[in-house]
Amino acid sequence: MIGNISVSISLGRADDTDLGLVVKAKNIQVGTNIRGAGGVGGHLESFGITIQEATSSENVEHWPSVSMTDPGRRAIIYDATSKALRTAEGLEVKEVGFFTMGLEVGRIPTWETAEEIVKAVHAHAKNAESVERIALVASSPTQVSSFQYALDNIKTIAYE
Repeated sequence: MIGNISVSISLGRADDTDLGLVVKAKNIQVGTNIRGAGGVGGHLESFGITIQEATSSENVEHWPSVSMTDPGRRAIIYDATSKALRTAEGLEVKEVGFFTMGLEVGRIPTWETAEEIVKAVHAHAKNAESVERIALVASSPTQVSSFQYALDNIKTIAYE
């Protein structure tokens, strides 16, 4: 529990139908393919390959594009989480799901993702009205562990 909000952690959840609002990656970069190699055209060209996370939820927010090279990546994750929670309150949604696969594939350190999401939930819980449950959905055991650590140490992480 964070305030009056029940928080759960799960490893991969295929069905998000019961969630009033979900936060997922819009485009997950899964690789780069090189064209023009072998002297054809005399230069290299590349194009990215992306996938989009499927959803059954009626309300979807997307993580902003963020990468390991962004110096403000922690603030980006915190702000996106806070924005989604405010949107959920406006929609009077009871359950929100945060899916981290896109952030994990983008190589954002799992502890940074976990800490910023948990800090934002903690801040929101002080004035939450409709949001009663948060589902933290990770796609790796390492992310699950990072969420558990962040939840267990929220007082330290939130600088209280």
